[in-house]
Amino acid sequence: MDNNCDVYFSKHICIVQNQTSRQLIAKGPKHRHLFFLRFHVPRTLVPSSILSLFCTAPKVSNEVWHKRLGHLNLRILSHLLKFGLINNKLHSFSSMFLDCVKCKLGKSKVLPFPSKGSRATNLFEIVHSDVWGISPIFSHVGYKYFVTFINNYSRYIWVYF
Repeated sequence: MDNNCDVYFSKHICIVQNQTSRQLIAKGPKHRHLFFLRFHVPRTLVPSSILSLFCTAPKVSNEVWHKRLGHLNLRILSHLLKFGLINNKLHSFSSMFLDCVKCKLGKSKVLPFPSKGSRATNLFEIVHSDVWGISPIFSHVGYKYFVTFINNYSRYIWVYF
């Protein structure tokens, strides 16, 4: 809108138009919570022309960038800021904002299982199981989860998709 464009949103569509000429710039349907815009390139553009699109947004806090980019570490965030790939309120990142609870939980260590414990004396006396998912990669038949079963006695493992 700051670039002389009007943006219209309805329940099912988004339209971007030039304010003065009313020429259509982009239009797109809503899919879930996002609008997929299709940009209309004028036929007068020669093949060597480059269509560039940009988006401006208010500067956000360091914590927001840390979370948006998948909890990146301080070194990588500073690198992105140095090359102008992100915009933040401060001109540098400080380690104080990396007091992130989710990062701490992800780096925490689980105490080892006790070496002495109950061990099965026969097959299928004790069976451990675990469910894993949602997998970012589907199985060959399209499943997103899998289950493992471990026989405590033989330590044989079954995996089911």
